[in-house]
Amino acid sequence: MSTPALRGTVALIGCGAMGAALGQRLLARGWRLRVYNRSVGKTQPLSAAGASVHDSPRSAIDGAHWVLSVLTDSAALRAVLMGPEGVLAAPARGRCLIDLGTHFPAELVPLAAEAASRGWPLVEAPVTGSVHDASHGTLNFLVGGAAADVAWARPMLEALGRALFHLGPVGAGNTAKLALNLLVGLMAGGLGEAIALLRAHGLDVARFLVALDGSGLASPLYRRLGQRYLDGDHAPRFSLANLEKDLGWARRHAEASGLAPRLAPVLCDLLAQLPAEAKPLDYSALIRHLAARASVMAGVGSGE
Repeated sequence: MSTPALRGTVALIGCGAMGAALGQRLLARGWRLRVYNRSVGKTQPLSAAGASVHDSPRSAIDGAHWVLSVLTDSAALRAVLMGPEGVLAAPARGRCLIDLGTHFPAELVPLAAEAASRGWPLVEAPVTGSVHDASHGTLNFLVGGAAADVAWARPMLEALGRALFHLGPVGAGNTAKLALNLLVGLMAGGLGEAIALLRAHGLDVARFLVALDGSGLASPLYRRLGQRYLDGDHAPRFSLANLEKDLGWARRHAEASGLAPRLAPVLCDLLAQLPAEAKPLDYSALIRHLAARASVMAGVGSGE
């Protein structure tokens, strides 16, 4: 399978926050972009920046050298692949589908096999990083797929981000992504309870965070989450709803693998108890929730 010229036309299927950020980066760097999204309104910023908007996945990929999908789950991916106007209705002509979404592996693997049987190999490349990273080319990709297909997709992934890690066949990338997001949930939850303990004793949270950053536990994630907590900035980068979804998948995937997870169920139960209005917030809001809840239960004032 030959790799197309790195400059050319990209079809982008899915124009949510991550897809839109990747699309804007491609346009800014001189790529031609053809886009499709089920909700047409989400394509408007890309259209204003020069992308052409299409009314079906099949139309969007017509003439594109590369095909990227950034969708919420495997049900959404199946919807854009199947049917007379889906991706699979068009000839692959040596192309692969590069999927950047997060999926439940047990749903993605058979879908990828079905796509491959119809001539469209799928390379999964869920991202590690935020919308900011997508805009600045600093994403990493956790990749699953056949070696030849990953080699084909590599130039595009390297153009979009900083590094890729080929971990095995389809399913491996999303298994790693769920493992990573389990750690994200544990770190956010742990920081929330740590801050609650500090506040219960009247300690300076900002000063503690500086000490944490200079310790053996220093982490860019703790730094970002701690600053968002101090600033009260919980505008969504990665929402609590998405964290809850991914942790539920991580729990199911572990159980289906013969494991008996202990921490994932606790986090799932905790997230399920959050009020509905909190779910669209950034997952850093989990720190605020845990700190406030612990303080109230202990009779400590909730003010900082």
